[in-house]
Amino acid sequence: MNEVNRAFIFDMDGVLVDSERWWESHDKQLSEQFFDAATREKIGSAVGVGVRGLYEKAVAFGAPVSFEELSSAYNAAAMKVYDDAPLTEGTERLVTKLLEWGFKLGLVTSSPQSWIDRVIPRLPFVDKLECIISLGERSDIAPKPSPDGYREALRTLGADPDKSFIIEDSNTGIKAAKAAGVYVIGFSGNLIEGYKQTGADAYADTMDDVMTIVEHFNDRQPDT
Repeated sequence: MNEVNRAFIFDMDGVLVDSERWWESHDKQLSEQFFDAATREKIGSAVGVGVRGLYEKAVAFGAPVSFEELSSAYNAAAMKVYDDAPLTEGTERLVTKLLEWGFKLGLVTSSPQSWIDRVIPRLPFVDKLECIISLGERSDIAPKPSPDGYREALRTLGADPDKSFIIEDSNTGIKAAKAAGVYVIGFSGNLIEGYKQTGADAYADTMDDVMTIVEHFNDRQPDT
């Protein structure tokens, strides 16, 4: 493959770390703690939303919730989640191939920096991540499903959207990635039971499947 300005950008929860199923029980408990049944129904799934997005949804529905209290409760739960949730098997193999193919690596997540700091030191390729964006910390960037976080990552990496990939698990993240004009892989290997993905260009159950998708896509691209 010829070298071009290409990026491969990861989401964190449900992609780099198998955390969504660990979050599921905490989300239920915290949702019941902060919101009444009607608000919980309106909010729907919290997968891919992040604390800031959850707070904004709740306020829009009239819930009398404090961001500081909500954030503090989720931060306490996060320390337990990320101590227990395993890294996704096969990601190191994928990254090795991506680097051979000349991809720059990035991470865009709704999680706050303290959660990221709990996960990325565990990644054997942490020093290869050239761009890390925490939408939970960047009030200047609209949260997913806005594409702004992914557009900022592409700009930072100097990458061509037409030659790049984003891997997401949530439909909120998939929508954001598609709006950024990038080929989107929906990763289903760590989904909670019953969650249905929509809107991605391709779907993968394993990181080896992701590797195959990227290789086939790039083999079809014209030489540059």
